[in-house]
Amino acid sequence: MQIELCAFSFYSFSDIESSTRIELCSNYYEGGCTPTLVNFLRIREKLLNEIYVMIRPRGGDFHYSDEEFDVMKEGITWFKENGADGFVLGILNIDGSIDKSRTADLVKLASPLPVTLHRAFDISADLNQALEDIIETGCTRILSSGGASNVELGFNKLVDLHKQANNRIEVMPGGGVTIENVQQFIDAGFKNIHLSAKKLVKSKMQYRANLSMTVNPNISSFDYIGVDIEKLKQFTAYVRKNEIL
Repeated sequence: MQIELCAFSFYSFSDIESSTRIELCSNYYEGGCTPTLVNFLRIREKLLNEIYVMIRPRGGDFHYSDEEFDVMKEGITWFKENGADGFVLGILNIDGSIDKSRTADLVKLASPLPVTLHRAFDISADLNQALEDIIETGCTRILSSGGASNVELGFNKLVDLHKQANNRIEVMPGGGVTIENVQQFIDAGFKNIHLSAKKLVKSKMQYRANLSMTVNPNISSFDYIGVDIEKLKQFTAYVRKNEIL
């Protein structure tokens, strides 16, 4: 099973296994956007791991203007020229269907690098039809929670989608994957799994002004999201042990 780690910065990667694929994003609180060029270059210099870059110009919905689409194309071109191993993206029409034409254009631009259609898939109007449409675009993989808020609730649908795909495209469970629930995906025959292994990194600031710099007052202006390397190691060790039993 190929393990993919969703990461939002280049910090805390010194002990990551080289076999782990990285999905590099920014902006955790909006669900992931395109990473900065500097962050990408820093992690590219430090690691030999495969790095798939999120191509998402903003948070919110997945229906983009012509200008936003141009930004996505420019992003793919730059990251491709500077060492990316693949891309993660998703575009929807206003009726909730997959924008096949624009997606296919981005897949062609990214070629020969592979493209994963991210969880925009999960909010498409018809998951079964969306899967067929994505196959037509030339994408290699779909990241999905089965149209549910997490992979446990979407497990049965993920299994159905996996069967429908029938080796024409990879369906990769993601969204709430943990060491406690990964066994069911191993047993069901999934070949890719996606997790964040995230942790809240506490700020070392001693002085903290009584002022929130975030839109949501419940989100700290000081702490940030990092990778729990020990959690990732335990998860990887569990998968490696149990996938061959």
